[in-house]
Amino acid sequence: MSSTEVIRADGFEPCARDQSQFSVLESDQIIDGTEFQPVLVHTIDLQSPARVLAIADGRYFPIDAPAGTVRIRFDGDDSYSSIPVTDWGSSQRPVMHAFNVLASTELAAGQHTVDLVASAHPSRPGRFAVGANSGLSLLVQPLSNLSIASLPGETAAINLTTYDPTNGIDVNEGDLDRPFVPILNNLISNQSGRSIWAISLASGRGFNACNSGIDDGFGDALLGIFSGGLCQSTHNAAWSVNDLDPDAELQAAMMLHSAHSLVSGEQRNLTLIGSELAFGSDQAGSPSGAHENGVCWGLGSARMITAHAGSVAGAAPFGPEQLCSTYTWRCVATTIGQPGCPPAGTNVTLTSAQIVIPTGHDGIVQFNARTRIQADNADGFATFILGLRIDGVEVGAHGVQQLAVGAGQASRTLSASYLSAPGSATSALGTGLHTVEVYLRAEGTLLNFPSAPQDLALTWFD
Repeated sequence: MSSTEVIRADGFEPCARDQSQFSVLESDQIIDGTEFQPVLVHTIDLQSPARVLAIADGRYFPIDAPAGTVRIRFDGDDSYSSIPVTDWGSSQRPVMHAFNVLASTELAAGQHTVDLVASAHPSRPGRFAVGANSGLSLLVQPLSNLSIASLPGETAAINLTTYDPTNGIDVNEGDLDRPFVPILNNLISNQSGRSIWAISLASGRGFNACNSGIDDGFGDALLGIFSGGLCQSTHNAAWSVNDLDPDAELQAAMMLHSAHSLVSGEQRNLTLIGSELAFGSDQAGSPSGAHENGVCWGLGSARMITAHAGSVAGAAPFGPEQLCSTYTWRCVATTIGQPGCPPAGTNVTLTSAQIVIPTGHDGIVQFNARTRIQADNADGFATFILGLRIDGVEVGAHGVQQLAVGAGQASRTLSASYLSAPGSATSALGTGLHTVEVYLRAEGTLLNFPSAPQDLALTWFD
């Protein structure tokens, strides 16, 4: 039986799913000080207890140079939320940054308030803004089962070695010996009689943790999702990267997703891991050549949510499948007519998928987009916008990331999302076939060939 055919509660109380909501911020909102300020607010009235999932994506940027935080609260309680932090005060080139927040809990019957709030971190107060087109999804009573792992504090320092040829260490693309530190874990089991999807989302804050003795501990932090302790292919998982460096920032939001199919009776151990970008001998031809990534970093305030056994779920990768690869770059913009690169300002489709809403389904589906971006230090100031289209219409929250002049190689991650739910400005999807697209647009006056990796770009579940 499909999930939509199963009675999922004792008795016949009204289904709470139709209270699912999506909203976007219509204009930039200035956040002044360390007190929580509501950005987006949803209210619901449950007649019986229900599981709820809240996801926020968007952009924030400094006015002074504070450390900005965003989080999701249930009735004023933020303990169920990841808390991304971006510390512009640690940056020599502070720019707009993408953020993602994940939160989920079980709510009792009654009225509840779910809100996205923002504040400056007490360690670095000041003003910043949450940008227009940031959005908040509230999925009430998911058809998918949710497995949740959380890290309310922070990891120990992640200080790994990926290139030390004198000691036989040389991590190349596709190598399964990439060192990593396990952080969070969800064990998923398919007890149904059909194949199912397990869609995992993870979010938190990456921060510089120590001086490793190489480049003062600065470098590219790498966050991934492994299955069974093994590095995944570009069709199963995306990576999250943030260059923790004074040219970028020493603390910033990080986010990623994965998709795994499980046959009946199969079990998977999905693990959020911390590692680093590897510049091994296969990168000898690059401008910087083979070298050790000196980054020493940690992850904090993180959450990993796996939605599985839903009715409408799936994934769409971007490009050919490659095992354990982080450098599957494809040019997405140029202002100099670079062959094979779209003109800057063009909406470049990263991936697309056709999904079917079956008869009897309510059309409430959560869509998630992820990608990374990197340019060249010779490029000018650049702005990247990640978005979603359904049946040719732009929907949802945008992810926006800027790269500063002289620091285009400071790689970052973007995320965007949308919940197709009943509402004044949104609607549930109708029965039948729908085309969902993920696009990326790069804007700037001097762009050579900024690129995005060809890995998992789109996931969805109900």
